[in-house]
Amino acid sequence: MKPHLPIAVALALAFSSAAMAAQPVDEPPPADAPQSANERAGLPDLGKINRPGAEASSKVDINVPRTPSFHEVSPNGTEITEYRDKGKPVEINVQSNFGTRYQMSASPDTSPSVHDSGKPSTRLPSVNLHY
Repeated sequence: MKPHLPIAVALALAFSSAAMAAQPVDEPPPADAPQSANERAGLPDLGKINRPGAEASSKVDINVPRTPSFHEVSPNGTEITEYRDKGKPVEINVQSNFGTRYQMSASPDTSPSVHDSGKPSTRLPSVNLHY
């Protein structure tokens, strides 16, 4: 068995080199074709490799008026307005006809979670009294 080992290795190398020679090879461009400086130096053409630059596909509107998600004016003059903006906590403004104004403070933790009714709310109103 040992005398056949070198013959087997030689045959394996011969078949592998024949298989590699059978793979298609990119033909070099013709000599009269224009080349970039990188190609003349033997480096790949970066213009062919790199993708074109990205283009802006959307516009951002600035100074868009905020529209409330809830607005109610009660018969006694109290006005309740709620704003639900993307990525921000809910903002609630209450203004009475006596000049009293309430604003609900933002929750310190804005991660989404299920409300636990056993825990007290961490959102407390702040009261502004104007005389």
